[in-house]
Amino acid sequence: MNLLSFIGLPMNDLSINHLQTRTGLPSYFTLLMCLLLPSQAFAVEEVGIEVTGQGSVVVIPDQFSLTLTITERGRVPSKLKALVDKKSNSVVNAAKTLAIKESNISSARVNLRIVAERPSIQVQGVELHKARQGSVYIDGQSINQQANSVNTHKQPLFELSRQITVNFDHVADYDSFLAQVIKINVSHISSLSMNITKRDEYYQQALLDAISHAQQKAQRMAKQAGRSLGKLLILKEVSSNHYQPMYAEAMMSDASPRGHTSLIGSQTITARVLVKFSLKD
Repeated sequence: MNLLSFIGLPMNDLSINHLQTRTGLPSYFTLLMCLLLPSQAFAVEEVGIEVTGQGSVVVIPDQFSLTLTITERGRVPSKLKALVDKKSNSVVNAAKTLAIKESNISSARVNLRIVAERPSIQVQGVELHKARQGSVYIDGQSINQQANSVNTHKQPLFELSRQITVNFDHVADYDSFLAQVIKINVSHISSLSMNITKRDEYYQQALLDAISHAQQKAQRMAKQAGRSLGKLLILKEVSSNHYQPMYAEAMMSDASPRGHTSLIGSQTITARVLVKFSLKD
């Protein structure tokens, strides 16, 4: 029995026998399928046009961060700490002379490790035969005795380092600070990290531009097809505001022959969206 013949039956013919299927399914299951099939068979997705849009905002970085490392090596850790502390104080004072607040200075990361040393006496290409030859002596001691003596009494070599991070609001302060810390003989200076403080606001602006771009693109496509846009069906953000700080080395400027000025350039914040519009004739 098909669906149409079932619907055409009179009410008095709707007995248990008519509601049974050939497979022996119960009547309530057959009735439920009859009620659901029409809605599923005629469910058609609304026709529309789907496009992507992109918006970009060009921004100049306004937050800068510099990390430098002070490293000393020696046998006595306490003396190493005194040397590192002296240089660290000089770096912090150089930052304070530029009116940089202590909240923008981080100097608490200290690392101490033991440096593996090579043996001070190395014999290469010499074959010793104990049966025929005696030991090789230097200053009344054999090489093996000297090596054991040195390893027993020699203190390990330590390396003490401290990382200092300074945050700047103006790139001109970075140039002045860099000129001072170079005179302190720090061990390592990392690349300048550049960031944007109001990045989320610029990203929201880029999102609005992306929506406008998608709408304009959809209008041109619909017009070319002889149709017009209807209501908005789908609006989806397909980008994220995830950002990694940009790093750059200091660049020379021809405007100042005596010194240098760091050129920070600009950064582009991009947003993307997916939209779908219905179509009208």
